[in-house]
Order: sequence, then structure tokens, then C-alpha cells
Amino acid sequence: MSGLEKLGKSMQAQNLDIQKFRFKTGAVEFDCLFSMRGDYELSLTTRGANPSFFLFPITKTFQMATYLKGANSKLVNVLRTHGLSMKGFSSTQFFKDLDKIVPSVAHTNNVPTTSEILQLRHDMEERDRPFFDTWIPWTTGGPSAKNKKKTLLLLGPSALIYSEKNNASSRWSSVEPDR
Repeated sequence: MSGLEKLGKSMQAQNLDIQKFRFKTGAVEFDCLFSMRGDYELSLTTRGANPSFFLFPITKTFQMATYLKGANSKLVNVLRTHGLSMKGFSSTQFFKDLDKIVPSVAHTNNVPTTSEILQLRHDMEERDRPFFDTWIPWTTGGPSAKNKKKTLLLLGPSALIYSEKNNASSRWSSVEPDR
């Protein structure tokens, strides 16, 4: 995806690792989140009362798998529900259209807040807890894979390194801590 590649290179040049943008096709609008924190990922979340969530792994060379597993039929259903004719629908064309609108230049004002990330990433644990509270040290065991993923996506790579080095989980709160 050449659009993601341009955005990714701009992000790297500015030392940014996550960007949000919107994509509209027919009557459906998506909030898009491109993350280079850990594995590269592109998420699409439909806007509206009943959002649908799609997550696509992106390679380090900014390619996306052409086989979408079960996402293709779900995507078709979402687009059909939102009034887009499915006659001649092509997932390849859908992603070409998406790639055309990807911003080619990253901006700091397109770096989402932790609350925005949780709103857009339906695969995250404890989405109702957007506020970092504290670190919980472990004497045995350690942070769960889900906690590590949330730490990486919301706080960034240095926080994940800290978590692993100190064998500590990030604890999250539904209310902003009074510090």
C-alpha cells in the first residue's frame, strides 16, 4: 500500500508511531488508525451507533495480506447495510480506494489520545478504563499478553520495555487519577 508507505516514512521521519485518519466510501465512514507500535496494524472502525471493527496486519514493507479471512464477508455486510451497492464489489478496489486517501504526511495533531485509541480499537481489553493509574509489580508470573498489548498501543514501546524489564503490569482506571 503505497499510501501507507508514504505515511509510515513520514511518521518515522518525525519519530511518530501512530496516526488516525478517516475514510468514506458510499454511505459508510471509517475511523482509521495506523499503528507502527510493535507489529504494524491498520484498524478500520465504522462510525455510528453500531460500530464494526476490522484489524489488518501490515508488513514492515507496508503490504497487506490479500486474503482477508472472514473479514471480507463482514466488510461486505457493513457496506451493504450502509447503502452501498455490492454489485461488482472488490476488496482489492476497496483497499486501493482507501490507500488513495491515506495522508502522505504525518501530523502530531493526528496522534490519537489513549481514549481515542480505545474508542477505535475494539480488540483491546478494558476499553472502559482509558486512564493509566500505576504499575503493578509481579513476583511470580507477569503481565498478560493482553496487558502488554494495551501498554504498547496506549503508552508506546518504551512503556512496554519498562513493563517487561520490571515484570510489571500497567493498571488502568475508568476515572482520571487525581495526581
